[in-house]
Amino acid sequence: MHLLPPSLFGRLTLFLTGGLIVTQLLSTTILLQDRDQALYHAIGGHVAQRIAAIVNLLDTLDETERRQLAAALDLPPTRLSLDQPWSDESVADERYQTVLFRTLLRRQLGVDRPFRVEITDDLPPPPPPPPQVERLSRFDPVDAPPPRRSASDRPHHWRRHAMMLGLRNFVVQVRLIDGMTVTFQQILPEEVIAWPIRLLLILLILSISIAVLAALAVRALTRPLSVLADAATELGCDIRRPPLTEAGPLEVQRAAQAFNIMQERLIRYIEDRSRILAAVSHDLKTPITRLRLRTELLEDGSLQEKFQADLDDMQHMVQTSLDFLQGGEDSEPMVPVDINALLDCLREEAEDTGQELPIDGTVRQPLRCRPLALKRCLTNLVDNALKYGKNAEVRVADRPHRLTLIIRDHGAGIPNTELERVFEPFYRLESSRSRDTGGTGLGLSIARNIARAHGGELILRNHPMGGLEAVLELPR
Repeated sequence: MHLLPPSLFGRLTLFLTGGLIVTQLLSTTILLQDRDQALYHAIGGHVAQRIAAIVNLLDTLDETERRQLAAALDLPPTRLSLDQPWSDESVADERYQTVLFRTLLRRQLGVDRPFRVEITDDLPPPPPPPPQVERLSRFDPVDAPPPRRSASDRPHHWRRHAMMLGLRNFVVQVRLIDGMTVTFQQILPEEVIAWPIRLLLILLILSISIAVLAALAVRALTRPLSVLADAATELGCDIRRPPLTEAGPLEVQRAAQAFNIMQERLIRYIEDRSRILAAVSHDLKTPITRLRLRTELLEDGSLQEKFQADLDDMQHMVQTSLDFLQGGEDSEPMVPVDINALLDCLREEAEDTGQELPIDGTVRQPLRCRPLALKRCLTNLVDNALKYGKNAEVRVADRPHRLTLIIRDHGAGIPNTELERVFEPFYRLESSRSRDTGGTGLGLSIARNIARAHGGELILRNHPMGGLEAVLELPR
């Protein structure tokens, strides 16, 4: 399965084109076999008639006339000889070409005429060259046409093609009336041996055309899936993206319609949740504010400070909980942001508290994001690194389609089994929940929600040289 293309388009194209190619190869093989059989039948019938006519003519001549006629007819592609003895060796050759030629000869020569047919590997020797005639005058043509090339002078590729087909030439021996043996050696014509280039070229063009049409058809079928996948990806970054166009085949229209209905329901759900969060925020802040006013009326200073600290913790927990619930919302618009300036701002804030935040690398171009949400995400990561890792540094890796920000500290790290659990809401490695040991345990959860709302991801990993790395990846 690892050899298959990863995409549905690639797999469907591979299966369709592979099936078409196999079908074309089988069709071509059958077509070439039928062509060869038709050519063998036509050529075999013509050769059988010619051999029968020559045999009938030789039966009426004496030996001298026979040799004169044989010398005159000993020309390619049919070679004729009266000097070869009758061969009693029986060759069990049941190939289609041999059986067909034997049947055609028996039909032309008659059932009583003894003959034998064999397919040999050796081509006959060329006939003797004609005598050279000297040029009698200067008016004779200088560029006379070259003599006809004999079968044995044919190029080697002709012989290779013949060997691939298992055919070289037919040898036929026939007994005349007086018992003399006449031997015919029929060389196959080049049109039988040679590949039908024109036909193969037509089949190749047909195969390429079918493969291109299949690829276009597969692209048309899989494109709605790509559009749907892209829309689902964009939905995570922009819930109010334009709805899909409900066009195309019935199944595509139904999928687009279902996606648009789902998007409308999500928008209504988020709007309802926003209203609920706003009401909860108001209802929780109001009693806390009243408690603060009543705390101011206390005469005991130490008791007043304790109440004030508890109220501060309550307000901080309420605010961070509401921020966590609102972390995936997109009320803030997406705008191009200079990430270098944002990192410089974080470094200045760290320096104001007496700490350093070195930055390695720069961002080549602005990133389209929600600036306040992204700043909060980075602030949470940097604060965690400075608080638990003693010091922090930022490394930037800017690629054409992705921006990676790595915030590393030099602390003791955390167990590998806890790398995912720390993203759970309200989960903290420390047993206490006081402000001195680190808030409510929602900082990393809020940071990951913000990263995923931008279509990115946030992971934690232990550095081989010590310390913890927070890897924030954001798409461009």
